[in-house]
Amino acid sequence: MTKAPTNNPEQSVERAMQAANFGMDWMRQITEQSLNQSRAMLEGFLSTALRTADTFDQQASEVRHRSMTLATEALSNAFDFAHKATQAKDPQHLVQLQSEFISHQAQAVAEQSKLLGESISRGANAIGKMTAQRVAEVSRRTPHAA
Repeated sequence: MTKAPTNNPEQSVERAMQAANFGMDWMRQITEQSLNQSRAMLEGFLSTALRTADTFDQQASEVRHRSMTLATEALSNAFDFAHKATQAKDPQHLVQLQSEFISHQAQAVAEQSKLLGESISRGANAIGKMTAQRVAEVSRRTPHAA
């Protein structure tokens, strides 16, 4: 008659310790992967946010430049009109000068508005592309959990 193997308490404790260590190692690996993924995603987000802020700064600079260009052109047109108006010989000539002045002002506003719109559009496209690229980069760099 063969004896059934007896469970040695020391072996049971050893097996329990091995199982607990295996579980702890597995949890450490999962936690480390999650932390690495979170860090990569946050770094990507912060990098994208910084680039976006830089793009907004460039846009603000462009708006300031366009505004100052428009103000300078409008002021120049106003002084040109004023000088010409002082030389007007009759009311009809003054009306013609005023019409030309208004036309020049409208053209200046239209041109600067067009350039500003194009600049804003380019900036928005750049932000969109940059964000899509960063998301793709982070997705490629980030190890996926098993």
